[in-house]
Amino acid sequence: MRILALIGCLVLALPLAPARAAAATATVVSIQFDDGNADTYAALAVLRAHGAKATFYVNTGVLDTPGHLTWAQLADLAAAGNEITGHGVDHLNLKKMKPDPLRHQVCDDRAALVARGYPALSFAYPFGAFDDAVKQVVASCGYTSGRGVSGVNGRGVFAETIPPADPYATRTPANVKSGTTLATVRSFVTDAEQHGGGWVQLVVHHLCDRCDAYSMTVSDFTALVEWLAARGSVIETTAEVMS
Repeated sequence: MRILALIGCLVLALPLAPARAAAATATVVSIQFDDGNADTYAALAVLRAHGAKATFYVNTGVLDTPGHLTWAQLADLAAAGNEITGHGVDHLNLKKMKPDPLRHQVCDDRAALVARGYPALSFAYPFGAFDDAVKQVVASCGYTSGRGVSGVNGRGVFAETIPPADPYATRTPANVKSGTTLATVRSFVTDAEQHGGGWVQLVVHHLCDRCDAYSMTVSDFTALVEWLAARGSVIETTAEVMS
């Protein structure tokens, strides 16, 4: 009877293997906004309308100043399930800093967010600039991930792996620019799906009509979120993927 019971357990376990393999190769999309620019607040209504969430990497030193999000707006975004997290106090190139200023930019940025009730577990390197010393500080300050701005090239690399090979050097497709078509942004997702799946981090800086070289129109952003929602794409914040 014991042998039969063991055989039964093995038989029951067999169908689970393909399901686990499928889960491991699923494509997960993270919509990410860098710099805390005021115009990105327009994403709130779009995300809420489609039950989606995004990650907002903000520079706490410039919040509540012209052209940037306010703390009150961050509270609105967080209340809707969006992730509010760190991008450095002043958006400076961290690779060029000595240890004390570097820790100020990273640790004090996180401390300001935590003081407001945000876990702040994800970090985005300003300008995508980092090295081993910067990664070590980001980790020591309490962040569980660090994101660059490149690495997914649509040729040999179509997505970041889940989990990432290096959680403090996660890779993205090219940042969205004013000349990037909606079809191109969609292709970042479909290319990943067609090449084994993985994590697609879509990085946006501004939501406006060509107000900046790194911008996306609200209409294109709306169409993107509608497209992701209609096709049932998995959309998670950075912290959700890393967890």
